Amino acid sequence: MNDTDTTGLQPIRRPEPRELDMTQAYVAAGPGAPMNVQWIDLGPLAADQVEVAVEHCGLCRSDLAMWHNEWGLTRFPFVAGHEVVGRVTRVGASARGLVPGQRVGLGWNSGSCLCCNACRSGQLQYCPDRQRLLVQGRGGFAAKVRTQWTWAFPIPDTLPAADVAPLFCAGITVFSPIRRYAQPVHRTAVVGVGGLGHLAIQFLQRFGCAVTAFVDAEGDLAQIHEFGAQRVLPSGLDAGSIRTAGPFDLILVCTGGEIDLEPYAAALAPAGRLHVLGANTRPLGFSADLLMDVGAAVGSSAIGSPGEMLEMLAFSARHRIVPMVEHLPMRALPEAIARLQAGKARYRIVLDADFES
Repeated sequence: MNDTDTTGLQPIRRPEPRELDMTQAYVAAGPGAPMNVQWIDLGPLAADQVEVAVEHCGLCRSDLAMWHNEWGLTRFPFVAGHEVVGRVTRVGASARGLVPGQRVGLGWNSGSCLCCNACRSGQLQYCPDRQRLLVQGRGGFAAKVRTQWTWAFPIPDTLPAADVAPLFCAGITVFSPIRRYAQPVHRTAVVGVGGLGHLAIQFLQRFGCAVTAFVDAEGDLAQIHEFGAQRVLPSGLDAGSIRTAGPFDLILVCTGGEIDLEPYAAALAPAGRLHVLGANTRPLGFSADLLMDVGAAVGSSAIGSPGEMLEMLAFSARHRIVPMVEHLPMRALPEAIARLQAGKARYRIVLDADFES
């Protein structure tokens, strides 16, 4: 291993056994720079934190956005990875409900103040002082990661730990609005069947909803039906055909980019909801008049509360909802990034930790 410090991290060397705060991680020195294995110092474990030995970590497009500093939030040197599964190794003095050896998962958020109005009402994900793993901390492409105990979630034994990492980002992103807005009698639609959409279909179907999936031409129709979609339609349909396919009580937009949302808004049922989950969508190009006649609404969200996270894990265990993933060793990170960028992942990529001890 190269022991020369080229990134500003101190110290970069193999630690002695007593140096519990050191870990190996894939570190990028700047936007888009190669992620190379280095030793990094995590600093003292905070009283309200737990430390987790990483076993598996999902790869998400948000990791790539942060790596390239597309949102202006990234602090370099940078460690990506925010869909983490592993075992608790250390517990801070004031951390609660977790013990060493327990298998947990963690995601985008890594801390909340616990005293603001949002936190006191159970909406810790909206805490104005929340900590985000990839902004204020170090991510899961590492041998160890840390989080506030409130954002580490025990994984039910009946779920396959190697495959569930995407639940802690993609899963909770779609489960939260389904939990809040879906009813068993609803006709629903999922626009875009990728990392988010394939989980949305499974959750909606288990909730008892009728599900229509709008997919691009390269979608695996048989697989999407197997996820639970009763109908699979091309996303490139004209506005009239999308409206005819409805009306829909809930439409989850699980893709970003240049999608035109007006035809989907026009396909809402009375009191229906168009809920946008994909990042970097283009500005809405329609008037609220389109919604007034049927009392419909447009909304958006990201992640969910700790309570919803626990509900999602219990629901997934009960109904055997598991992300469809491809496994690669963490040393194959460049290959994994290339597959994700090329749109070849079906439907999420999980990296298995393989650091030398």
